[in-house]
Amino acid sequence: MEDGQPRRMMTSILDIRERPPHDGGMTSKLDKKDRSERDRGISRAYHLDFWPGMAGYAVVLTAVLLWGDLDGSSPWRFLWAVLPVIPALWMVRAVLRHVRRIDDYQRFLLLQSLGGGFAVAMVASVTVGFLEIAGLGLTGMGWIVYGAGMLGWIATGAVVGRQ
Repeated sequence: MEDGQPRRMMTSILDIRERPPHDGGMTSKLDKKDRSERDRGISRAYHLDFWPGMAGYAVVLTAVLLWGDLDGSSPWRFLWAVLPVIPALWMVRAVLRHVRRIDDYQRFLLLQSLGGGFAVAMVASVTVGFLEIAGLGLTGMGWIVYGAGMLGWIATGAVVGRQ
């Protein structure tokens, strides 16, 4: 009689025993939001693959901007201009290896976010193309398309990750 109600007596094995109310605590490790040891290992492997490429990109890009003479007239300026692509390819390798490591659901979410970024980049590309046809000749339009695609990837990733 803790709550003022008389306690029911069990008279048969068919009677249902009243249980105390559940305290709302977690009952299973599946209910936790923590990442598993496998997920942490996959993330660690991705970072070990990705960040050396990013560091190499930063070093090469700095060298290109300091000594590449991209505004000059030397034919070597074209080689200097594409030199940052080499460490960028290392980052592509890291992403592809990451895609092979993650599970199907994570791959599905990544595919959705990449698809969203690709769609945004294509719309930006068509928009830039039409503006160029109309006579708007701005330099660096490729960077606008690239930036739009990356922002689309990030935004779509945030949206699908919340679902």
